[in-house]
Amino acid sequence: MKKIFLFGFLLFFGLASCNQDDKEPEFTINGYWNLVQMIPAWQIPEMPEKQIDFEEKYIFNHDGTFIKFSYKPKGIGDKLEVPTQALGVYSFETYEEKNETILYVLYLRFDTNINMAANCGEGARETLYVRNDRSLINNSWAACDGPSYVYSKGR
Repeated sequence: MKKIFLFGFLLFFGLASCNQDDKEPEFTINGYWNLVQMIPAWQIPEMPEKQIDFEEKYIFNHDGTFIKFSYKPKGIGDKLEVPTQALGVYSFETYEEKNETILYVLYLRFDTNINMAANCGEGARETLYVRNDRSLINNSWAACDGPSYVYSKGR
């Protein structure tokens, strides 16, 4: 009787663990996202990370707030020693439009330093997208012939 009970227990445990392996890890936007690529609006080849002459990152917090840091100089020049930063809130949702490359959309509203919002004159807002390769893209400037920025999750 003990052997049957032990066999049944092991069989149940084995089958239950198989179901866990099939699940894809849950995605979270929370954490640090670093600029890794800039894509020019025109048909110029993409610029890899080493050619970007400034640093930029987002930090998305569990409570729906974010911080954006940028070492981007105003105009042409050396990157800033101390980053400019902006604070705000974001909402994160599944991308509902039919698109195989976009999984999620983030809507950012800047509460401070609204001039850091990357957009074409839309005020204190940015829209970013999470692609199926788990990168984050901000193509807000593309509407006015500016570059798109690609971010990768890091530390």
